[in-house]
Amino acid sequence: MRLVTDYLAAAANKWPSKIAVVDEAREMSYGELWEDAEKIGAYLVGMSVPMGPVALWMGREGRSIAASQGVALSGRSYAPLDISMPKKRLRRVCSLLSPAVFITDAGHEMETREFSASLEQEVPVLVYEEMVSLPMLGKSARLALDDRMKERREDDALCIIFTSGSTGTPKGVVSSHRMLTAYTDWQVKALGMDENMVRAGQSPLYFAIGAYSDVYATLATGGTLHLLPASAFMFPRELMEILAEIKANTIFWVPSLFRQVAEMKGFEGAKLPPLRTAYFCGEPMPMGALSAWRQAFPECSFSNHYGSTELAIAAWYPIGSNEELDFLPIGEPCEGKNEIKLLDEQGREVSIGEVGEMVVFGPVASGYFGDEAHTKEVFGIDAGGRRFFRTGDLARRDEKGVLAYVSRADAQVKHMGYRIELGEIETAADAVEGLSASVCLFDKEKDTLVLFYVASDTLTEKALLAELTESLPRYMWPARLERLSAMPQKQGGKIDRQALQAML
Repeated sequence: MRLVTDYLAAAANKWPSKIAVVDEAREMSYGELWEDAEKIGAYLVGMSVPMGPVALWMGREGRSIAASQGVALSGRSYAPLDISMPKKRLRRVCSLLSPAVFITDAGHEMETREFSASLEQEVPVLVYEEMVSLPMLGKSARLALDDRMKERREDDALCIIFTSGSTGTPKGVVSSHRMLTAYTDWQVKALGMDENMVRAGQSPLYFAIGAYSDVYATLATGGTLHLLPASAFMFPRELMEILAEIKANTIFWVPSLFRQVAEMKGFEGAKLPPLRTAYFCGEPMPMGALSAWRQAFPECSFSNHYGSTELAIAAWYPIGSNEELDFLPIGEPCEGKNEIKLLDEQGREVSIGEVGEMVVFGPVASGYFGDEAHTKEVFGIDAGGRRFFRTGDLARRDEKGVLAYVSRADAQVKHMGYRIELGEIETAADAVEGLSASVCLFDKEKDTLVLFYVASDTLTEKALLAELTESLPRYMWPARLERLSAMPQKQGGKIDRQALQAML
């Protein structure tokens, strides 16, 4: 049996004094992380806290990682909250979650207690500093925690991450120990990670990249994770200097950030870090931005990853050092971890070159917390006992087995009598030299295709349209082009398509 807390236990035993995580306020060694996690786990068991989810009301810091591991040691699931979101939305999240308890820190204690009191049913609040101020675990506390730890299983709920729902109601994606150990073990092996990894984290810990990859890849290897503040990403050239100063050799960021650094010429005149591994997922990577990064870091290995909160990562495409690409494929399923089938609307596998919905088989999420109906719609178990997830993403597979993303199934529109995948228009636009980002939307009221784009001054609207007319059939030509200085972004760094939709 394999559990995610095994990673921290092994690292703390092997490298107790090594720095595991660095945030704005402090550094924490593996020994300190483990000691705090044990105390938090023992506190939850000893105080007989109910076995429901534990909501983490904490900032982007190492202590949040220690708290999550302590919750996991106690056999409970943890839910890292985005405490910067509007309180109205947080109340909706907590009404779905019904947490057994909040864990917060002294700096957020008053805010957490006030929020808890505003809920329909007040939730107890525990303070990190008080939980870890206990003396070293006594024999009885140790035995109680050990007994609880022995009761845990690989398929137990571990982490609940809330994402936006298409109906406007947040979705709580439940991941298990099995899902995250399978992903972590694959990631470490496929990307050649080891204890020398110095990782510069960009994603919040309530976002899948931060919660799944940054944390567990670090704990599994004994590397060091730097939780960089959001302010570090405001000025790309200064960002490169920060990465150089901490000697960062590994990054896993959303493509929007790679694009921003390239567009603002963050490499010019800056001391560059010793990057050896850079990977990305969540949205298409503009080819111009990728080219700029590859030129700046010729010794670095780059790879495109496909996944979601429900999957972690299910497929990847390692980019050859001398490989010339017109577009970036999704790649192939993670070896030994996933199988991906492309199915038509009748559930039959499509032929090579045809478009089908990606259905991922393997260690996927357990479902959506408290939403059995939606869970049954997209999750299932096949005849062989494997869990699967219907992604809602459309793709096609070539003769070599390489997958290419087409669009979201719900991004398929009917225009001029044709069924159109908006992603195909974006792919054509992203291949135009000088264009760094694009999003195509459909204005239903006007029956019009609208392309929002960011491009250099050298690319005129006339030139862009000429390129698109050469690569797309007439019925896919955008009737309206909207140049933007920058794409609106969500907090996690992805393009905010809803904000663009409001501009139609």
